[in-house]
Amino acid sequence: MVFSNAEGYRTLTVTDIEGVIKGYLIENTPYGSEQIRVQNINMSDSILLSPEWDYEVMPAPKSQLTGRTAFSLNIKSDGRNIQTYWISANIEILVDAVMTSRTLKDRQIISEDDIYLSKKILSELPAGYVSDVKDIIGKRTKRFTGINRPITEDMVEEPPLFKRGDKVFVIAESDTLKVTTVGIASEDGIKGRPVKVLNIQSKKEVFGEVMEDGIVKVRW
Repeated sequence: MVFSNAEGYRTLTVTDIEGVIKGYLIENTPYGSEQIRVQNINMSDSILLSPEWDYEVMPAPKSQLTGRTAFSLNIKSDGRNIQTYWISANIEILVDAVMTSRTLKDRQIISEDDIYLSKKILSELPAGYVSDVKDIIGKRTKRFTGINRPITEDMVEEPPLFKRGDKVFVIAESDTLKVTTVGIASEDGIKGRPVKVLNIQSKKEVFGEVMEDGIVKVRW
């Protein structure tokens, strides 16, 4: 549908479309206005809008709402669609990401000086990125990591509560019996994970779960 420059009509500008797209994203995503960038809008036609008409934008089906994204621009009157245009825009979402401020060695305990928080484009971050420094400080790296790299959940782990060769308390229990003894850890013990322990009395190795205080719990 093509209109002349009739009195009362106005041309929708890129700024108009940017505002509507941003408004849609604010309402339909968990991100705030300061986190959303709408750039490089492509409108194939000049769009004239009557004073009695309204308009809305909707993302294309299955859109990820990041990167280059297609939208339908629906011109409406009395709730009915009059015309639909297709437009596209680059969508950038800025989020907090924990970054390395220095090279981290394998099995290094992470301190506050080792990391920093930075605003990054969501689509450029790896899956499982960490957004809060509190989730990282005190944990241990699982591998060597270079400087200025985003930290992901699979790069860190809880530090061991005890190391291989340390003496540990072993609690072995069943539904009717509970026995406590001393063992030697055959490997590092990380909270909540299974660990192999040598029972000093029986000279047999058993598997148990590392508890909060470093005790190994064995289920008979």
